[in-house]
Amino acid sequence: QVCAQLCRRPCYCPWAPPRCPRGSPLVLDGCGCCKICARRLGEPCDFLHVCDQSQGLVCDYSAAPMGTGATCNFEDSEEGCEVNGRVYRDGEVFQPSCKLQCRCLDGGFTCIPLCQEDVR
Repeated sequence: QVCAQLCRRPCYCPWAPPRCPRGSPLVLDGCGCCKICARRLGEPCDFLHVCDQSQGLVCDYSAAPMGTGATCNFEDSEEGCEVNGRVYRDGEVFQPSCKLQCRCLDGGFTCIPLCQEDVR
């Protein structure tokens, strides 16, 4: 299937743009025609249903057999950290609990305690 076949001209879009879930911006589809909700991390994607580029996400076909089942993933997934099932970007600071503050760095993470009694 050729990408040009997916894009009709002129564009046929709904009058009202969709209401996006919180944290998902309104973007143009892959044809540059209609406004759609950007796909978030781990959500399915394809040529038309694009990922949220403002979060550094791209449509990752690497685990998809023959171009099917692609999902949104960080562009450079090796530089992210996965902690408790959540993926953080390189340089991102996060708190996995109220007692720790961590920073993702080069695929690993370092943490410092936030409570004085934990410092020894």
